[in-house]
Amino acid sequence: MICMTRHVSFSAGKVDWKKSVDLNADEAESDGQVPLATYGHNYGVDVTIQGEIDPRTGIVVNIKEIDRVLRERVIDRFDRKLIHVQAPEFAGRPITSESLATWIAQEIAENLPVGASLSKVRVAETPLVAAEWTLDQPSEPAVEQTIGAVVMRSTRVYEFAASHRLHSPHLTDEENRELFGKCNYASGHGHNYVLEITVEGPVDPRSARVICPDLLDKIVHREVVDRYDHRHFNVDIPEFESLIPSTEVVTKIIWERLVREIPPPARLSSVLIRETARNIFEYRGEA
Repeated sequence: MICMTRHVSFSAGKVDWKKSVDLNADEAESDGQVPLATYGHNYGVDVTIQGEIDPRTGIVVNIKEIDRVLRERVIDRFDRKLIHVQAPEFAGRPITSESLATWIAQEIAENLPVGASLSKVRVAETPLVAAEWTLDQPSEPAVEQTIGAVVMRSTRVYEFAASHRLHSPHLTDEENRELFGKCNYASGHGHNYVLEITVEGPVDPRSARVICPDLLDKIVHREVVDRYDHRHFNVDIPEFESLIPSTEVVTKIIWERLVREIPPPARLSSVLIRETARNIFEYRGEA
């Protein structure tokens, strides 16, 4: 099975409101919604198609056909429009990355050419906020996928600056210098870490979200960002006193700090750290 991803983008406005839901002001605020807040995004959409290579053509599907479906079902539908006004399907509904990804997946799955099936739809509101619709167990034909085992994931991105020194007590000084090089310098060195936290679970029909973004921000800042920012892992952070604070280890420790803090039915899906542009680490829990 070969996967192919096509990227498209569109600009659209939306209103976050609760007109169709009987919530008081306090409930709306706690749910992460600001009544009658109008704003827009430059949305990025990644649609992943999968299928077998056609021996006659050497391809899975004609890209022109995929582009046609994306243009007709996504771009023409949303680009430069006020979604809740010009897309009746969203009238009175919360418009979130999760709800857009779900709707786009439905439209794409029902209109793919023969031989292609939908695997994933990712909608990014900003570089820091995205949601991902994933079909874990694809079924045939493509139209039937809309009732398959669907997983919705929501990702938020954070940053913190911290320093560390890579030095193992199990190795000699010479062995440490040989293994870690500059990362073994006595005073340590620092990074501007980019942290991606992904949460998965059912979409709340009231908010159209997997988790309230304000709540997730509060948890991640309390457990990670506020603890680690502008700190030295080896010196300032108790959980690393007996550990080598490699980014591999930091990634796993962050998972352990967050996994029990995410309120059900949502659950932590992955922790990803971009240490540098070339060093990226991800942990998804024990298999």
